[in-house]
Amino acid sequence: MKYYFAPMEGITLYPLRNVHHEIFGGIDKYYTPFLTAHHNMHFKKREKRDVMPEFIKGFEDYGNEIVPQIMSNRVDTFVWAAKEMWNLGYNEVNLNLGCPAATVTNSHKGSGLLTDTEYLDSMLDGIFEDLGNKSISIKTRLGFSDESEADRLMEIYAKYPISELTIHARVREDFYKGEPRIDAFKRAVEVYRNAGGKADIVYNGDINSIDDLKKIESFDSIGSSISCTSVMIGRGLLSNPALARQLQGGKPLEAGELREYLKRLYEEYSLFIPEDRNVIFKMLEHWAFLHVHFKDNEKYLKAIRKSRSKGEYMAAVNNIFASCEFI
Repeated sequence: MKYYFAPMEGITLYPLRNVHHEIFGGIDKYYTPFLTAHHNMHFKKREKRDVMPEFIKGFEDYGNEIVPQIMSNRVDTFVWAAKEMWNLGYNEVNLNLGCPAATVTNSHKGSGLLTDTEYLDSMLDGIFEDLGNKSISIKTRLGFSDESEADRLMEIYAKYPISELTIHARVREDFYKGEPRIDAFKRAVEVYRNAGGKADIVYNGDINSIDDLKKIESFDSIGSSISCTSVMIGRGLLSNPALARQLQGGKPLEAGELREYLKRLYEEYSLFIPEDRNVIFKMLEHWAFLHVHFKDNEKYLKAIRKSRSKGEYMAAVNNIFASCEFI
């Protein structure tokens, strides 16, 4: 089994990728937050910066260990963006067909493209006609509003030489809530294989523990047609940065390494985010997940949230580690 760190907008930026890789490792591929391929063939400055090789630290083979994800709804913009990434030394690009945000779907992008299968088919045809000899993966959902939509989507994906197909076991209208639709996921993979699809399958959706992983590994005993070669994890790794290591038989998260992880993240964010308060805002995105490791943390977490300077923030972090039982 391979382990992938899912793309998460505004969070899985290069400081996190670098620091997580340095301290925890265990990840075979890190996916960047999506880069929007605009009609005038340019990226936003902050998006382009996130994939510049000069900011990559500690990766021996970043071209295969980091995958830029592209948000596009046109053949020409996707092709342009993919070529830009290959020119930077990346060997794979990923097409975002899963983002559920209204600002994205209303622009006929992300999972918004799942509502127009005829257009999606035409778009993929144009992309692979131009770039068919390159490694292009897809991240999708089971549909927009109903899991029955997956049948047609899988038939379309099966037509093209996708390098890997990541399926988030939810529909767009689920967003990230409720239980993953495991049965619908298995059916989707069967439809994909029966239609001739050959890409490796990556499972995505609520992998937070060893028990969760066992459910996915059990697919192999059901039948090779629905086996998964990899799992993509997002929120599970934000809550437990050592999760991939633990899933591979390693030790659970320890308080000391979490403390070092948070320290290094702050240092890396502060290099490109102006003002302490803005860095703290970025760190609070991590604390929204990591607070679960501290028992009876309410007043200590409140102090972290109220921090207005680096000194206040560091003191509050020291206090939560000193005062709360680590669980």
